[in-house]
Amino acid sequence: MYTKKRTATSEAVYQKLKEQILHLELPPGSVISEIDTAAKYEISRTPVRDAFKMLETEGLLEIRPHVGTFVSLIDLNMISDILYMREVLEQSVFKDLASSYDRSQAFRIRLILQRQRELLDTDLSADELGRAFIISDNEFHDALYELAGKKNVMNFLKSINSQYERFRTFLNMGDRNNLLNLYGDHMTIWEYIAEGNYDKLANSISHHIYDGFNSSTEIVYKHPEYFKSIR
Repeated sequence: MYTKKRTATSEAVYQKLKEQILHLELPPGSVISEIDTAAKYEISRTPVRDAFKMLETEGLLEIRPHVGTFVSLIDLNMISDILYMREVLEQSVFKDLASSYDRSQAFRIRLILQRQRELLDTDLSADELGRAFIISDNEFHDALYELAGKKNVMNFLKSINSQYERFRTFLNMGDRNNLLNLYGDHMTIWEYIAEGNYDKLANSISHHIYDGFNSSTEIVYKHPEYFKSIR
Protein backbone atom coordinates (compact mmCIF):
# COMPACT_ATOMS: atom_id res chain seq x y z
CA MET A 1 0.00 0.00 0.00
CA TYR A 2 1.21 3.50 -0.81
CA THR A 3 1.83 5.36 2.45
CA LYS A 4 4.14 8.27 1.60
CA LYS A 5 3.07 11.51 3.28
CA ARG A 6 1.10 13.71 0.92
CA THR A 7 2.32 17.21 0.17
CA ALA A 8 -0.10 20.08 -0.48
CA THR A 9 0.83 19.99 -4.16
CA SER A 10 0.49 16.23 -4.59
CA GLU A 11 -2.84 16.32 -2.72
CA ALA A 12 -4.14 19.07 -5.03
CA VAL A 13 -3.12 17.14 -8.16
CA TYR A 14 -4.59 13.94 -6.72
CA GLN A 15 -7.93 15.61 -5.99
CA LYS A 16 -8.13 17.23 -9.42
CA LEU A 17 -7.26 14.06 -11.30
CA LYS A 18 -9.60 11.98 -9.17
CA GLU A 19 -12.46 14.36 -9.94
CA GLN A 20 -11.70 14.15 -13.67
CA ILE A 21 -11.58 10.35 -13.54
CA LEU A 22 -14.79 9.98 -11.50
CA HIS A 23 -16.62 12.38 -13.82
CA LEU A 24 -15.24 10.57 -16.91
CA GLU A 25 -13.45 13.66 -18.15
CA LEU A 26 -10.56 11.19 -18.19
CA PRO A 27 -12.37 8.10 -19.53
CA PRO A 28 -11.51 4.49 -18.64
CA GLY A 29 -8.58 3.19 -20.63
CA SER A 30 -7.19 6.61 -21.52
CA VAL A 31 -3.46 7.27 -21.30
CA ILE A 32 -2.27 9.81 -18.74
CA SER A 33 1.28 11.13 -18.82
CA GLU A 34 3.36 12.13 -15.83
CA ILE A 35 5.32 14.59 -17.97
CA ASP A 36 2.22 16.17 -19.55
CA THR A 37 0.44 16.44 -16.19
CA ALA A 38 3.46 18.14 -14.62
CA ALA A 39 3.61 20.59 -17.51
CA LYS A 40 -0.13 21.29 -17.31
CA TYR A 41 0.05 22.24 -13.63
CA GLU A 42 3.48 23.84 -13.96
CA ILE A 43 5.01 21.69 -11.23
CA SER A 44 7.78 19.12 -10.95
CA ARG A 45 7.16 15.46 -11.69
CA THR A 46 7.59 14.36 -8.04
CA PRO A 47 4.15 15.49 -6.74
CA VAL A 48 2.56 14.16 -9.94
CA ARG A 49 4.22 10.79 -9.36
CA ASP A 50 2.93 10.81 -5.76
CA ALA A 51 -0.60 11.66 -6.95
CA PHE A 52 -0.45 8.83 -9.50
CA LYS A 53 0.55 6.39 -6.75
CA MET A 54 -2.41 7.49 -4.59
CA LEU A 55 -4.79 6.97 -7.50
CA GLU A 56 -3.24 3.59 -8.27
CA THR A 57 -3.83 2.54 -4.66
CA GLU A 58 -7.52 3.42 -5.07
CA GLY A 59 -7.73 1.40 -8.27
CA LEU A 60 -8.29 4.42 -10.51
CA LEU A 61 -4.95 4.27 -12.35
CA GLU A 62 -3.00 1.34 -13.70
CA ILE A 63 0.75 1.96 -13.86
CA ARG A 64 2.50 -0.43 -16.24
CA PRO A 65 6.30 -0.17 -15.92
CA HIS A 66 8.01 0.67 -19.22
CA VAL A 67 4.63 0.91 -20.94
CA GLY A 68 2.66 3.82 -19.48
CA THR A 69 -0.06 4.90 -17.08
CA PHE A 70 -3.72 4.33 -17.88
CA VAL A 71 -7.03 5.21 -16.28
CA SER A 72 -8.30 1.86 -15.01
CA LEU A 73 -11.23 0.12 -16.63
CA ILE A 74 -14.51 -0.06 -14.70
CA ASP A 75 -14.88 -3.32 -12.80
CA LEU A 76 -18.50 -4.50 -12.92
CA ASN A 77 -17.78 -7.37 -10.53
CA MET A 78 -16.63 -4.89 -7.89
CA ILE A 79 -19.64 -2.68 -8.56
CA SER A 80 -21.95 -5.64 -7.97
CA ASP A 81 -20.31 -6.18 -4.57
CA ILE A 82 -20.61 -2.49 -3.68
CA LEU A 83 -24.29 -2.48 -4.62
CA TYR A 84 -24.83 -5.42 -2.30
CA MET A 85 -23.13 -3.58 0.57
CA ARG A 86 -25.06 -0.37 -0.13
CA GLU A 87 -28.39 -2.17 -0.15
CA VAL A 88 -27.69 -3.91 3.17
CA LEU A 89 -26.39 -0.74 4.81
CA GLU A 90 -29.04 1.62 3.51
CA GLN A 91 -31.85 -0.72 4.48
CA SER A 92 -30.52 -0.56 8.04
CA VAL A 93 -29.40 3.09 8.20
CA PHE A 94 -32.56 4.53 6.65
CA LYS A 95 -34.77 2.33 8.85
CA ASP A 96 -32.93 3.68 11.89
CA LEU A 97 -33.50 7.21 10.62
CA ALA A 98 -37.20 6.52 10.04
CA SER A 99 -37.59 5.23 13.60
CA SER A 100 -36.03 8.36 15.09
CA TYR A 101 -37.22 10.92 12.52
CA ASP A 102 -37.39 14.47 13.82
CA ARG A 103 -39.45 16.93 11.78
CA SER A 104 -36.74 19.54 12.27
CA GLN A 105 -34.58 17.43 9.95
CA ALA A 106 -36.96 17.82 7.03
CA PHE A 107 -35.81 21.29 5.99
CA ARG A 108 -32.27 20.18 5.12
CA ILE A 109 -33.45 17.24 3.00
CA ARG A 110 -36.20 19.19 1.26
CA LEU A 111 -33.68 21.90 0.40
CA ILE A 112 -31.47 19.32 -1.30
CA LEU A 113 -34.48 17.89 -3.15
CA GLN A 114 -35.53 21.38 -4.25
CA ARG A 115 -32.07 22.05 -5.64
CA GLN A 116 -32.24 18.76 -7.55
CA ARG A 117 -35.59 19.76 -9.05
CA GLU A 118 -34.20 23.15 -10.06
CA LEU A 119 -31.11 21.49 -11.53
CA LEU A 120 -33.28 19.31 -13.76
CA ASP A 121 -35.03 22.44 -15.03
CA THR A 122 -31.81 24.15 -16.14
CA ASP A 123 -30.49 24.29 -19.70
CA LEU A 124 -27.17 22.63 -18.86
CA SER A 125 -25.78 20.28 -21.47
CA ALA A 126 -26.57 16.61 -20.93
CA ASP A 127 -23.04 15.82 -19.73
CA GLU A 128 -22.89 18.84 -17.40
CA LEU A 129 -26.30 17.99 -15.97
CA GLY A 130 -25.34 14.36 -15.37
CA ARG A 131 -22.18 15.31 -13.50
CA ALA A 132 -23.91 18.02 -11.46
CA PHE A 133 -26.81 15.76 -10.52
CA ILE A 134 -24.54 12.95 -9.33
CA ILE A 135 -22.84 15.43 -6.98
CA SER A 136 -26.27 16.42 -5.63
CA ASP A 137 -27.28 12.75 -5.41
CA ASN A 138 -24.23 12.14 -3.20
CA GLU A 139 -25.21 15.13 -1.06
CA PHE A 140 -28.66 13.60 -0.50
CA HIS A 141 -27.28 10.25 0.65
CA ASP A 142 -24.58 11.91 2.74
CA ALA A 143 -27.23 13.95 4.56
CA LEU A 144 -29.39 10.90 5.32
CA TYR A 145 -26.44 8.96 6.76
CA GLU A 146 -25.41 11.98 8.83
CA LEU A 147 -28.93 12.50 10.18
CA ALA A 148 -29.00 8.82 11.15
CA GLY A 149 -25.72 9.28 13.04
CA LYS A 150 -23.82 7.08 10.56
CA LYS A 151 -21.46 9.56 8.94
CA ASN A 152 -18.49 7.22 9.51
CA VAL A 153 -20.32 4.45 7.67
CA MET A 154 -20.71 6.73 4.66
CA ASN A 155 -17.03 7.70 4.87
CA PHE A 156 -16.17 3.99 4.70
CA LEU A 157 -18.39 3.55 1.64
CA LYS A 158 -16.71 6.48 -0.06
CA SER A 159 -13.31 4.90 0.52
CA ILE A 160 -14.29 1.93 -1.69
CA ASN A 161 -16.80 3.66 -3.94
CA SER A 162 -14.70 4.94 -6.84
CA GLN A 163 -15.67 2.25 -9.36
CA TYR A 164 -19.37 2.73 -8.54
CA GLU A 165 -19.08 6.52 -8.80
CA ARG A 166 -17.69 6.28 -12.33
CA PHE A 167 -20.33 3.77 -13.34
CA ARG A 168 -23.16 6.01 -12.10
CA THR A 169 -21.75 8.91 -14.08
CA PHE A 170 -21.46 6.68 -17.14
CA LEU A 171 -25.09 5.58 -16.86
CA ASN A 172 -26.56 9.02 -16.26
CA MET A 173 -24.61 11.32 -18.57
CA GLY A 174 -26.82 12.29 -21.47
CA ASP A 175 -30.00 10.72 -20.08
CA ARG A 176 -32.29 13.25 -18.42
CA ASN A 177 -34.98 10.59 -17.93
CA ASN A 178 -32.63 8.56 -15.72
CA LEU A 179 -31.97 11.66 -13.64
CA LEU A 180 -35.70 12.34 -13.32
CA ASN A 181 -36.13 8.77 -12.09
CA LEU A 182 -33.37 9.24 -9.52
CA TYR A 183 -35.01 12.45 -8.31
CA GLY A 184 -38.34 10.63 -8.03
CA ASP A 185 -36.66 7.87 -6.04
CA HIS A 186 -35.21 10.42 -3.64
CA MET A 187 -38.62 12.02 -3.11
CA THR A 188 -40.16 8.60 -2.43
CA ILE A 189 -37.41 7.46 -0.06
CA TRP A 190 -37.72 10.62 2.01
CA GLU A 191 -41.53 10.33 2.06
CA TYR A 192 -41.32 6.79 3.47
CA ILE A 193 -38.67 7.79 6.01
CA ALA A 194 -40.90 10.64 7.21
CA GLU A 195 -43.91 8.31 7.39
CA GLY A 196 -41.98 5.52 9.11
CA ASN A 197 -43.24 3.15 6.42
CA TYR A 198 -40.56 0.47 6.71
CA ASP A 199 -41.89 -2.01 4.14
CA LYS A 200 -42.26 0.51 1.35
CA LEU A 201 -38.98 2.14 2.32
CA ALA A 202 -37.12 -1.16 2.00
CA ASN A 203 -38.61 -1.81 -1.42
CA SER A 204 -37.85 1.69 -2.71
CA ILE A 205 -34.23 1.47 -1.53
CA SER A 206 -33.70 -1.80 -3.42
CA HIS A 207 -35.18 -0.36 -6.61
CA HIS A 208 -33.15 2.83 -6.27
CA ILE A 209 -29.90 0.92 -5.94
CA TYR A 210 -30.42 -1.82 -8.51
CA ASP A 211 -32.71 -0.52 -11.26
CA GLY A 212 -30.01 1.44 -13.09
CA PHE A 213 -27.51 -1.39 -12.83
CA ASN A 214 -29.99 -4.00 -14.01
CA SER A 215 -31.01 -1.91 -17.03
CA SER A 216 -27.45 -1.05 -18.08
CA THR A 217 -26.80 -4.02 -20.37
CA GLU A 218 -27.36 -2.15 -23.63
CA ILE A 219 -25.23 0.88 -22.81
CA VAL A 220 -22.42 -1.29 -21.42
CA TYR A 221 -22.55 -3.39 -24.60
CA LYS A 222 -22.08 -0.22 -26.69
CA HIS A 223 -18.92 0.77 -24.78
CA PRO A 224 -17.02 -2.45 -24.02
CA GLU A 225 -13.72 -0.53 -24.10
CA TYR A 226 -14.61 1.06 -20.74
CA PHE A 227 -15.00 -2.21 -18.81
CA LYS A 228 -12.97 -5.10 -17.53
CA SER A 229 -14.05 -8.50 -18.77
CA ILE A 230 -16.83 -9.95 -16.64
CA ARG A 231 -15.93 -13.27 -15.07
